[in-house]
Amino acid sequence: MPVHIQCESPEVIELSDLVEHLRQSSLDPRDHDSMISVAPALKQLANNRDFLSEMICGELKDNQDIQADNDYTPQVFMLHAPQVAGQSYFLRACFWPGENDEILLSSGKGAFFYGVPHDHNFNFLTVGYQGPGYSSDYFEYDYAKVSGVPGEQVDLKFIERSALSEGKILLYRAFTDIHRQIAPERFSVSINIMEHSLRSVTMDQYEFHPENWTISNVINRSSALPMFMIAAGSGDGEAQHVLRDIFRSHTVERVRMAALEALVATSPTPDAALQLVRLVHSRHSRFMRGRALQLAARIEQGAGHVDN
Repeated sequence: MPVHIQCESPEVIELSDLVEHLRQSSLDPRDHDSMISVAPALKQLANNRDFLSEMICGELKDNQDIQADNDYTPQVFMLHAPQVAGQSYFLRACFWPGENDEILLSSGKGAFFYGVPHDHNFNFLTVGYQGPGYSSDYFEYDYAKVSGVPGEQVDLKFIERSALSEGKILLYRAFTDIHRQIAPERFSVSINIMEHSLRSVTMDQYEFHPENWTISNVINRSSALPMFMIAAGSGDGEAQHVLRDIFRSHTVERVRMAALEALVATSPTPDAALQLVRLVHSRHSRFMRGRALQLAARIEQGAGHVDN
């Protein structure tokens, strides 16, 4: 399960103090020890009971430009977005409706990811800021042993159920920790230090079926496939050559496979699509081989495209 970090510091700091501390500490959010080292400063910000409400009120006064740097859903309030090229983290607050709150009853649990087992393709440090906090069923798995094809059975190890209570600090580890969140008894808030690195947009994040523990969906936020699909469908011969080059040489296998999938989806005939799929051979990764088998099966069944 996520690493529980004990920290009892009573000190209170401002958001700007935390931002400066992270800058001076040269935080590397990909490194567990580096994240753990800044946990006391996150706890000290969580001890500040006024900063978040003051920040929200300040933004509401200028309601023409609320959360301009926020690409997430309204459940997320951005505290500090990447300000310089190469900054590998950001800060956010997350709002968790209680089990009897009207917004949850009207929107449904899925809108807040409740009851949806998922992993993460990034590390993040979180602290319970307000309320009893969401509970989670925690599991662990070996990402390297998974090819990543929807429908694949995954060996999950159940660890425990526990809640993110006020002041509790957890480090969620990329590619290791899986949790199924449960709505808290009443409205709660958490504060996060989030990894913002290349792997969070190029490595897959998975959602799992809770009944049979198979991969149900790939939920990373990569835009590679839709972008490649547009290029492949343009009828431009140069685009086809570029996508073939990406498939042959890109360093990230998910990007390579996305290029091939775009070419397959826009092939003029099923035979041409199968010829492309056969470019994936025994020397490629488990993920690429598994995805190629899935694509071939869909082509042979007459599927028109390659959506998950």
